Amino acid sequence: MNNTSALGAVRNRWWLILLFAALGAGLAAVPTPDRVGEESQATRYTATHTLLLNNPALAQSTQTAVSPSQVTLFASTGDVPEAVRETLGYAGNAAQLASTVAVAFDINTGALTFTTTQVSAEQAELVADTFADETNAFIAKRQDQVYADRRAASLTRLDDLQQQLDDVTAALAAAPDDPALLAQRDAISRQYSVAFEQNDVLNAEPVLLVFNTLASAQAVAVETGGLGAPSSRTTRGVLGGLVGAALGLGVAILLGRLDRKIRTREQAEDVTGLRARVIVPKAKDDKHAQALISSGRHDSLSDAYRTLRNVLGFVHASLPPVDRARITLVVSAGPGEGKTTLVSNLAATFAETGQRTIAVNTDFRRPQLAVRLTDNPWEPMPYILEDLAWVEPEAMLRRTNVPNLTMLDLGTLGSPDELARVTASLLPRMANECDAIVVDSSPVAATAEVLELVPLADVIVMVVRTGRTEMETARRTIAILRDLTTAPVLLVIAGMKQERPEYYYDYKDRRQAPPETKGKGRRRADATPTSIPRPAVRPPARANERPLNGAAQLNLDEIDEFLRQQPPPPNR
Repeated sequence: MNNTSALGAVRNRWWLILLFAALGAGLAAVPTPDRVGEESQATRYTATHTLLLNNPALAQSTQTAVSPSQVTLFASTGDVPEAVRETLGYAGNAAQLASTVAVAFDINTGALTFTTTQVSAEQAELVADTFADETNAFIAKRQDQVYADRRAASLTRLDDLQQQLDDVTAALAAAPDDPALLAQRDAISRQYSVAFEQNDVLNAEPVLLVFNTLASAQAVAVETGGLGAPSSRTTRGVLGGLVGAALGLGVAILLGRLDRKIRTREQAEDVTGLRARVIVPKAKDDKHAQALISSGRHDSLSDAYRTLRNVLGFVHASLPPVDRARITLVVSAGPGEGKTTLVSNLAATFAETGQRTIAVNTDFRRPQLAVRLTDNPWEPMPYILEDLAWVEPEAMLRRTNVPNLTMLDLGTLGSPDELARVTASLLPRMANECDAIVVDSSPVAATAEVLELVPLADVIVMVVRTGRTEMETARRTIAILRDLTTAPVLLVIAGMKQERPEYYYDYKDRRQAPPETKGKGRRRADATPTSIPRPAVRPPARANERPLNGAAQLNLDEIDEFLRQQPPPPNR
C-alpha cells in the first residue's frame, strides 16, 4: 500500500481527516438560528414580458431592415443591456445583467418573450419590462437608421450616375459616331434606370418590424422542489462534517503524494528489494526504548532483538567457515533511525548467551553507543593513534554494564575519517579475540566513513524506520551496499506499532521464593532461595567445527521457517 491511495491516506493521516470533519461540522452548525422555518426561507420570483409582432408573415421575411432572427441577439448583447443598466442604475456590468434574462422569439407566432428570475417580485417585473421596452425602442430606431442610410446611399448613387451620363453625352457631341462612347452611354443609362427604380421603392412605405406589448410582466413565486438548503443546525453540521471529511481526505492524499518517507513494511521491502526478516516494534516511551535487554526482561522489544540474534546465527552458519568471530555491521540510510539502539541491544543478546561480544562505535560524528553501554561515555583513551599498532586488543576495550560485553570506541583520538580507517584495520585483530562483533556505523547516505567498514562485514543489517527513512535515501543506500560487497544484507524495520496483547509478555520469574505459609515449617520471608545452577552455555562453533544438523546448508527459506515458529510479529 502506498502513501497516495485513499486507504493509505486514511490509515496514515486519519487525524487530519477527523480534524477537517470537525471543522466543517463546527462551521456549518455555528450560524443561527438553530432551525429555519418555512417563512424564513428565501423566495425567488419569475416574471415574463411578451411582445407580439404586428405582422406574423414578416417573422421569416428577408425584406425588412432588421432580420427577425437577429432580434434575440440585439436584446441580449450590445446597446440594449447597456441601456437597461443605465435605466435601472444597476451596479454591475451589462453582460452580468443580461445573463439574468432569457430572450426567446417564436417565428411561428411572432412572440418575443423576456423572462427573468429575481429575489423580489418588483425587481423581476421591472427587469423584464425594461428589457422589453428598450429592445422595442432599439429595433424601431435601428430600422429608421437603416432606411435613412439606404435612401441617402441611393440618392448619392443617382447623382454619380447622372454626372457620368452628362460627361458621356458631352463627349458624344464631339464624336457622335464613336462606338465606345455609345456603348458606355447605354450602360450608364441602364444603371441609372435601375438605381432610379430602387430609389422609388425606398421612398415608398418601408416594410418594418413592429412589436406591440401583448402582456406586461407579472411576477410569480418560484415553486421550491428537489434539494434545498438544510433548515436545522444538526443537518447543517452533518453535511458540513461530510464535506470537511472529503476535503481532509483530499488533503491527506495530496500530502501522501508529497510524502517521500517509508510508512509501511510493504514499502520498505519494495524500496530495498529485501524481505523484512525482523520487525522491531515501537516502544511505549523513550525510557523503555533505550533500556538494554537482560535475562529477566521478556517483552516484544526483547523478543525482536533475540529473534534478530537467532536469524544472524543461521546466516552466520550458512556462510563459508572462518577461524574468527563474525562481524555484523549495522547501517541505516539516515540519522535517527534506531541504529545505535539496535546495536546495543543486539550486542547484549549475543553476550546474554555467554559469547564474548564487542560492540564497536564508528559513528564518530554523533557517538551514542557509549552512552547506552557505559557509565562514563566520554572517558578518553590513554593512547594516541600511532600507539594502537602495538597496543594489545584487550587494552583498547572498555567495560560495559553488560556481562561478556565490551566496547571499542576511538572517538577521542582523531578526525572521523582517520578513526574509520584505523578502526577498520583493528577489526581483524579484534575478531581473533572474541566470539561476536557488532559495529555501529554512521549513516550510509550522509557520510563516507562507513564505506571503510562495508568490505569487512560478514553480514550487514540495514535498519529502516517507518515514518522517518526516506525512500530515495534507502534506494541509494542499498545500491551502495550492493556495489561494495556481496555479504548478505538483512532488512530490519523499526518503529512499527505493537498491537499484540500485553498479557502475552506478562512473564514471571519462576525462580523466585515461594510465598510464606502458616504453621510449622514456615519459611522465613527474608530467606535466600536455593540457587539453581544455570546450564553452561556452549560457545559458538569455530571454523574447524562442523555445525550441527547441517547448519552450513541453511538458507533464507529456512530462516523464514524459523521466523514463522516465533510469536506473531506486530500488525502491519
